[in-house]
Amino acid sequence: MPDGSKWCPDCGNVQPVAGFPRSRAAASGYGTYCLPCHNERGKASRAKVGGSRTYHLARRYGITAAEADVMLAAQGGVCAVCRTNPAEHVDHDHQTGAVRALLCFNCNGGLGQFRDDPDLLHMAAFYVQHHREQQALALLQAVGSADPDGPADVTGRR
Repeated sequence: MPDGSKWCPDCGNVQPVAGFPRSRAAASGYGTYCLPCHNERGKASRAKVGGSRTYHLARRYGITAAEADVMLAAQGGVCAVCRTNPAEHVDHDHQTGAVRALLCFNCNGGLGQFRDDPDLLHMAAFYVQHHREQQALALLQAVGSADPDGPADVTGRR
């Protein structure tokens, strides 16, 4: 075997190591099969389980594409949180791996940013609500102080 070359057991060709995928698992640092054979083996593996979508969903979340489609239909095609945007992401519990629902990009990212912590999410909701109320009060005070007849009471009387 020439130095810097490798033999592919699928096609039987000897090629430069640059024609093989990198692999940390192999002692040589390169995969067993040349890139074209490696790619064909990957396609065959995905096809065997029902396509690349099912392959990805099964490996990552333990569900099939058909199960994801049933979830999507049950949700009316929209995010389980905001119920407006298209549901395109599988939400799962990071501790147990259990699939919860399908979410839009923003809701899925938001839950991740809050580390799926309900207490933190409640505090964030309280924070937003508190500041909305503060802004509304400030607006009412500004409108009331701009009225030359003075502020009205809650019934609208002066």
